[in-house]
Amino acid sequence: MLRKGEAVKILAPAKVNLFLEIRAKRKDGFHEIRSLIQPVSLFDTLRIQVEENGPTLQCPGHPELENESNLVIQAVRLLERELGRPLPLSILLEKKIPQGAGLGGGSSDAAAALEGIHCLLGCPLPSDRIRRLAERLGSDVPFFLARSTALVTGRGEKISPWPHFPKYWYVLIFPGFSVSTAWAYSQIKLPLTGGKKSIILKRLKEKGLGPEKDRLRNDLERAVIPVYPEIEEMKAALHAQGCLAALMSGSGSAVFGVWEEERPARKAWKRLKQEPGWKIFLARGL
Repeated sequence: MLRKGEAVKILAPAKVNLFLEIRAKRKDGFHEIRSLIQPVSLFDTLRIQVEENGPTLQCPGHPELENESNLVIQAVRLLERELGRPLPLSILLEKKIPQGAGLGGGSSDAAAALEGIHCLLGCPLPSDRIRRLAERLGSDVPFFLARSTALVTGRGEKISPWPHFPKYWYVLIFPGFSVSTAWAYSQIKLPLTGGKKSIILKRLKEKGLGPEKDRLRNDLERAVIPVYPEIEEMKAALHAQGCLAALMSGSGSAVFGVWEEERPARKAWKRLKQEPGWKIFLARGL
C-alpha cells in the first residue's frame, strides 16, 4: 500500500556504445543490432514521491519534457495498467545527461522510473514482468535495468553480461545539437559485412581495448559524420589529448574518448572544457 510522503531517489546513468553493428532490418521496422554497451557515471536523478493525486512530472530547466510523451510518465502508465490501479506519484527529474546525444538518457530515466516505483510498491511484480515492460518502453530500456557492461543483441532486448570487461575512464563531448535516431538508422545501407566485426568483438572480450585502434566500431558513423562533420572534429580533439580510442556513441551526437586511468582522463577533461560551444563530461564505467 502506498502511503503519502513515502519517497525514493534513484540515479539513472548514461551509457556509451563501445561497439555498434547494424544488422538486418526486422519486420517490425527496427534493425537487428549487436552492441557492446557500458554504463557510465554521468547521471540523471529521479525523486519519486507518493502524493494524493498524480502522476505528475517536474523537470527543472526542461519544461518541454513535462508531458505524457516522456518515457518516465509512460513507465508510470504501463505500471498502472499492469497493476489495474492509479499511481498517485510526483516525480522530480533532474537532467544532467544531454538529450538526443546517443547517451541513453531517456531510456535510462524510464528504467529508473520502473525500478523506483516498483520499489515504492514493495516489488509486487516478478522481475521478468518488469523486463517485459521495459522492452515495451524502448530498445535501450532493458539494458538499463541490468546496469552493467553487456553485449546487446536483437533490437536491444537480449542482454548478455560482460562482467569482467574493464571499467574505463571517459571524456564525453556534447556539441550542443542532437541527431535523430530514426534518421540515422534510415541512412544505413544494408548489407553490412560482419566477419571482421565478429573478430573485433572476440578480441574486446578477451583483451579489452588493447593497443589496436580499430577495436571500437560504430556503423552509424558512416551515415552521421558526412552530415554532421563536427563529430569528426570532436574525435580528433580527443585523440589529440591522447585517448586510447574515440567514437560516436549510439546515433550521436555525443562523442567519447577512452582512457585506462583517471589522471590523464581528468587532464584531458580540464583542457577540453575550454573549448567554446561544447559540453564536456568526465565519467567512469560502472
